[in-house]
Amino acid sequence: MKFSCLLKIINRRSIYLFSTLFFTALPGYVTAMPSTHISVIVSLVDNESQGIVPVPAKIGNGDDPHNNLYWGAAYGVKTFLSKANGWRNLGCEKDINDTIMERCQFAWKDNLTVTADAYRGSRIDQAMLDFMQQAATPPNAATREMVVFIGHDGLMDEQNQPIIERFPKHAGHDKQAVVLACMSEEFFSEHLLAAGAKPVVTTYSFMAPEAYVLEAVARGFANQASEAELRSSASAAYAKYQRISAKAGKSVFGANAHTKPLRLSLR
Repeated sequence: MKFSCLLKIINRRSIYLFSTLFFTALPGYVTAMPSTHISVIVSLVDNESQGIVPVPAKIGNGDDPHNNLYWGAAYGVKTFLSKANGWRNLGCEKDINDTIMERCQFAWKDNLTVTADAYRGSRIDQAMLDFMQQAATPPNAATREMVVFIGHDGLMDEQNQPIIERFPKHAGHDKQAVVLACMSEEFFSEHLLAAGAKPVVTTYSFMAPEAYVLEAVARGFANQASEAELRSSASAAYAKYQRISAKAGKSVFGANAHTKPLRLSLR
């Protein structure tokens, strides 16, 4: 009986020692993963299939994430977040399926994780539908969630209008949504509200949906910034990298408190 009790004590001590050593050896970001997450859907720019002013061929191939303006180029999501201060690239996986050409995971300090998917440029319709479906899905009660779309505003193109009929509807749940695309306030906000989401950063003019805006908004979201603060952060980052005035930057994101944002229409 005493021998049996001794074995139990030894086993308990061994388990305790192993657990202590194991969890001490793990990096901090593994033992304390943040409960704040952003899902980013990037529709790769594509000169051939999207209604855009063509960009240089090397960065405008929607089948080439490595060089694409919105992914592998200097201000693309993968490259920019991999190099930005305080960010870590946790790993990437290629060829998720025929539509999602690459998926990367990022972390900002120990406060936030980001999953970014690069969608084939010719499948911008699927990228928008997946974004709306994520926006319509109520957030996990234990996690603060945001969903972001980056790319050409495909709803401007007549060929993509039928996809709107497939956009989901949902009772309000206030998952925060961001659309970094030209004039997204006009083309996306109504659909996001119908999906139950809360559009916190949208645009009121033509713009370049580059990753420095995402990075600024993500840091703000991690720090529980208000909608006004998120728009202000987006405006400041855009003005800095585009080398325009602060006032002009605010007009892009509707962050100017004293003047009504410019709303253009191609309809």
